[in-house]
Amino acid sequence: MIGWLHPTSWPITVKVPLAVAALMILVGVVLSERVLTHLDESQQRHLRDLAQSYLDGLSSAAAPSILRDDVWEVFDAIERAQALNKSVNPAETIVANADERVIAASDPRRFPIGSPVPRVVLDQTHAQPFWFDIGGDRAYAMRTLAYPGREVGTIFASFDTSHLASERRGVILTLAATNGLLTFLLAAAGWVLVARMMRPIRVLSDHLGSARESGATPIAGEIVAHSRGEFARLFIAYNELVHSIDQRHELSARLAEEEKLSSLGRLASALAHEINNPLGGIFNALATLKSHGHLESVRAGSIDLVERGLVGIRDVVRSTLALHRTDGSTRDLIPADIDDLCLLVAPEASRRSVTVSIHNGLAGKVPVPSSSVRQATLNLLLNALAAAPPGSRVDLSARVADGRLMLEVEDRGGGLPAATAEQLTGASTSRPLRDGSGLGLWMTRRLMDMLDATIAVERPEEGGTVVRIRVPVPQHEVLADVA
Repeated sequence: MIGWLHPTSWPITVKVPLAVAALMILVGVVLSERVLTHLDESQQRHLRDLAQSYLDGLSSAAAPSILRDDVWEVFDAIERAQALNKSVNPAETIVANADERVIAASDPRRFPIGSPVPRVVLDQTHAQPFWFDIGGDRAYAMRTLAYPGREVGTIFASFDTSHLASERRGVILTLAATNGLLTFLLAAAGWVLVARMMRPIRVLSDHLGSARESGATPIAGEIVAHSRGEFARLFIAYNELVHSIDQRHELSARLAEEEKLSSLGRLASALAHEINNPLGGIFNALATLKSHGHLESVRAGSIDLVERGLVGIRDVVRSTLALHRTDGSTRDLIPADIDDLCLLVAPEASRRSVTVSIHNGLAGKVPVPSSSVRQATLNLLLNALAAAPPGSRVDLSARVADGRLMLEVEDRGGGLPAATAEQLTGASTSRPLRDGSGLGLWMTRRLMDMLDATIAVERPEEGGTVVRIRVPVPQHEVLADVA
C-alpha cells in the first residue's frame, strides 16, 4: 500500500493517462485564461466606447444649460441621453457645477439639487475618465466640462454591466465543461491506448516471471500470430531463446550420461587392473601348490597368498558395489565411503607412482547423499592423480565443522589451468570440450550444485592445487548425531 503512494511505483497504464490529463488541464487553463483575457478586453473596450459616446452627447446638450444654471434643461438633457443610449444601460447620472454641487441628477430624490456630490460617487470613479470592475455589475465614467477656457462642471455616470458579468460566467462554465470533457475523453483514450500497447509487454513479463519459478515456456503460437512489428519479433526471439534453453538442458543431460559412461569405463579399467594383479599372484600360488603342495611350508605360504589376493578382490568389489549401486536409494555418508576411495584409485596411483594419503575425520554418519559426494571426490582424486608428477603425493581430507562437510584434495602438480578452475568453481558456464576433457570436473560442479555446495580452488606458492568443497549439512541432524 505504501508503494502506491510513490508515483514512480505506479504502472505505466496509470501514469500515462494521468500525464495526459495533467497536460490537458494545463492546456485548458492556459487557453481559458487567454479566452477570458480577450473577452475582458473586448467588453471593456466596447463599454468604454459606449460610455464615451453617452458622455459626449450629454456634454453637448447640458453645457450651455449649466452656464445659465437652467436646472430643468440639464435634467431634460439627462433623460434624453438615457433614452437615446439604452444599449449602454445607464444606471445613474449626476451633473455637478465647478463647486461639485449637484445641478441635476437622474434620481433627484437621492441626489437633491444643490447638495454636494457624495464622496462615494467621487471614489467610484477613482479620478479616472472610465473605470470598469471586470466581472462586476457596474462601470463608472467621469467627464469634466470646460466652457470656454474654464471648468464649469463635471458629469458622473454609472452603467449597469450585470449582463456582461453573466456573459463572462457563462463563458467560464462553458470552458470548464468543455475542457473537463476533453480531459476525461483524452485520458480514457490514453488509458485504452497504453493498455493495448502494454498487453504484449504483460505477456512477455508473465512468461519471464514463470520462467524464474517453474521453467521457461514458449509463448503460444496464436499470440505470436496476432502480434505485429517489434512485438512479433520480440516474441519470436523469446521463443527461440526458450528453445535454446531446452536444447541446452538436453545437451547437459547427454553430457552427464556420457560422463557417467566414461567414468564407468575408467572404473572398469581400474577394476580390471586391480583384480588382475591379485589374480596373477593367486595363479602363481596355485601353480606352486600343484608342484610342491606336499611340502607344508610351501603349502601354508601359498594358501596365505591366495587368501590375501581373494580378500583384496573382495574389498575392491564391495567398494565398487557401494559406490555404484542402482537401487535408487539415498544413503547418508559414512566414514567407510571415504576410505573406499583409496582402493578405487589405488591402481591409477600405482601406475603413476603417486602416493594417496587419506585423512578421514568423519566420526559417524553425515546426512548428505553419499553417492554424489563420493562421485565428486573420486573425480577430483583422479584429476589430481593425472596432474601429480611421479613420486609425489595426493592428499584427501574429510571432516565436519561449522555445520558443513569439508573435503579437500591437494596435489603437487603444475597447478589447475585458470579456465578449468573457473569451470569447476562455477565462474564460467562454458561447456566441456568435445574430446571429453573437463567432463569429470564439469560433472563434479553439477553434483555439488545439486547439494548447494561451494567449490574453491587455490594454488599455493610452493606449487600444486588445493580444491576445497563445502557441503551444507542439516543442523538438527548433525546435533542429533553428536548427542
